Amino acid sequence: MKKYLLPAVLVLAISVSFAFKGETVHLKGVIEDSTCANSHSQMTPKDSRVACVKKCLKSGATAVLVVGDKIYKISNQKDVVKYAGEDVAVDGTVTGDSIQVTKISAEK
Repeated sequence: MKKYLLPAVLVLAISVSFAFKGETVHLKGVIEDSTCANSHSQMTPKDSRVACVKKCLKSGATAVLVVGDKIYKISNQKDVVKYAGEDVAVDGTVTGDSIQVTKISAEK
C-alpha cells in the first residue's frame, strides 16, 4: 500500500497545479487606465485618448486591457505601459480577471 501512496500523491499534486493554471489566449483590445477604463473608447481623436491614458497612469492608475465589455487587470505593468491608449493584440495567460502578457503589439 505504501508503495502506491507516493505516486498517487504526485499525480494528485500535478493535477491540481494544472487545474489552477490560467488559459492561454490571443486578444485584441485597448490598453486603458484603471481609473477611467472603458470610458476612453469614445474619445476622438486617438491622440487625445493616448494622452489621457498616459496622464492617468502617471497619476497612479494601473494599466488594464479592455476587450469589448471585459476589463482585464494586467499583472506585468512594465511590459504594456508604452502602449497606453493604443489598440493592441495581446497573447497571454488569463487567470480569473487578470492577464499575464507574454506578447504585445500595436494594431493598425
